[in-house]
Amino acid sequence: MIPWTTEETFLLVSLWPTASATQISRWLNRSRSSICAKAMRLRHDDLLPDGVEKHFEVKPVQTRPGRPRTTVTSIMPQKPAPPLDGTVPLPDMRPCALVELDETRCRWPLGEVHEVATEFCGAGKVPALPYCAHHLRIAHGQGSAS
Repeated sequence: MIPWTTEETFLLVSLWPTASATQISRWLNRSRSSICAKAMRLRHDDLLPDGVEKHFEVKPVQTRPGRPRTTVTSIMPQKPAPPLDGTVPLPDMRPCALVELDETRCRWPLGEVHEVATEFCGAGKVPALPYCAHHLRIAHGQGSAS
């Protein structure tokens, strides 16, 4: 640990009301945490005012003048959906609420992805798995969503 010089302490006390700890740490070539720790010790010894309110004006980030940024998006054709397997029937969905789900019903959430699920598929599920056969294929990327 490098000891604080009198000049550094004086500079810290004089800059503290107007500069941030990060700015002071850059000027003194010390870490921000060492600046904050020294400020706490100075406050404890009543050498640094305790009620200093630090309000810094936030300046928006300036962008360089020039051409506006454009986003180029390539258009890729959608991957064709795999053919549906005729041996796996579509589910006989019985939409139900979370409290109605039991060990025998499919737990696939219905509705939009970004919404909280309030309804579930409710069809008969595959033993030892949480979904029906149809939603199990969707979960493994082998079928299209209904």
